[in-house]
Amino acid sequence: MTAFKMKGVVAALASSLALAAPALAIAGEVDGLKMTPRHGVSFDVGSKRAVSYYLGEGGICNLTVLMADTNALDEVKGAATRVTMPVIPTKVARIDTAEGKTLEFKCAPSASAMSVRVLDQVAYAMPRD
Repeated sequence: MTAFKMKGVVAALASSLALAAPALAIAGEVDGLKMTPRHGVSFDVGSKRAVSYYLGEGGICNLTVLMADTNALDEVKGAATRVTMPVIPTKVARIDTAEGKTLEFKCAPSASAMSVRVLDQVAYAMPRD
C-alpha cells in the first residue's frame, strides 16, 4: 500500500472513530453514585463541592443541587448556587460547570432512585467536506 493510500485509510478510520465517540466522557471522580429519596449525597466537582438530594413526588424526581467553592481551612468563600428541577423517570438532567464538567442525574422508574455521574465536556467539531 502506498503512503498516500495509508494516510487516507488512517484519516478515514480517525474520522469514523471521532463520529462514534460521545461528546461527553466520564470524569471518573463520581461514577454511578446512587441517591434515594430524601437522602443527600455530596461530592467534589473540580474546585467545587456539590450536595444533591431529591424528593420523589408524583413519580417524578424533584432534584435539588447546591454547589459552592471547596472550603480550605474552614474559610467561608461565598454563597452556594442552588438549582432545582424536575427529572422525568428514565430521563437525565445535566448541569454544566464553568470548569468543563457536567453533572448528569438520571431518575429511575417510579422515582425510586437517582444516579449521579460527573462527565468531562469534550469539544467536537464536524469535519467539513
